[in-house]
Amino acid sequence: MPGSRSLAQTSALVLLTGLALVPLAFSAGPGEQSGTILSIERHAEVTPLEYVFNVVAAYYETVTYRVRVRADNEVYDADYAPDVQPDGLLPSDWKEGATVQFRIEKRKVIFLLPSGREIEARLTARRKA
Repeated sequence: MPGSRSLAQTSALVLLTGLALVPLAFSAGPGEQSGTILSIERHAEVTPLEYVFNVVAAYYETVTYRVRVRADNEVYDADYAPDVQPDGLLPSDWKEGATVQFRIEKRKVIFLLPSGREIEARLTARRKA
């Protein structure tokens, strides 16, 4: 029958179309930037929970990381607080000099990890490089 395709031809066409679209799925989306991590500083804040004779007997420690990223002519400072406190880990690919993908949303920096996961940090400063 003229104009009709076999199941194999249709499947091959769908597969090739899908493969052609894969790079688009992993490319930077709108508003996404590529930057270089300049520094990562660990900050710990101690919150007293209980006092005994005016001495702190129990406390809670909150750890945040100040991540400084340079993209084009701008430097961004963001505070990232891991979900697990106080021993939360940084992503393994976050090292000084490493390239990261991110986007800015209001007062937040959304870091895009190679695994596809997103990490949210609070934007604390933005200045020209």
